[in-house]
Amino acid sequence: MKKIILLLLTVLAVSCSSNEKQMETVLERAKDDLKIQLQLPEETKFSETDFNIKETASDLENIGAKYIVTFTVKSQDAAGELVQKKHRLVYLKVGEDGLAKRDYELESFD
Repeated sequence: MKKIILLLLTVLAVSCSSNEKQMETVLERAKDDLKIQLQLPEETKFSETDFNIKETASDLENIGAKYIVTFTVKSQDAAGELVQKKHRLVYLKVGEDGLAKRDYELESFD
């Protein structure tokens, strides 16, 4: 019985680690696509707090799962008022393991 419990805990830990790596991969892909879509310099740095990632499928292991990345740009207008503009990127998982940037395809950008 202890072996079965240990095996289940190991599988759970590995799946959580894989899920976290997939989210990091989607985030890195989003940063690359934002540089292209917004015509930013290649050396542009982003703050992790400006990103929000949400998966729309309950089982992230499946091809076809969608990820929504929201990026918030904060700036000031001429009057000194804070202005926030949000960009939304939707990704479709097209690769099996989900650990490479090529495993995700940009479906829409607004």
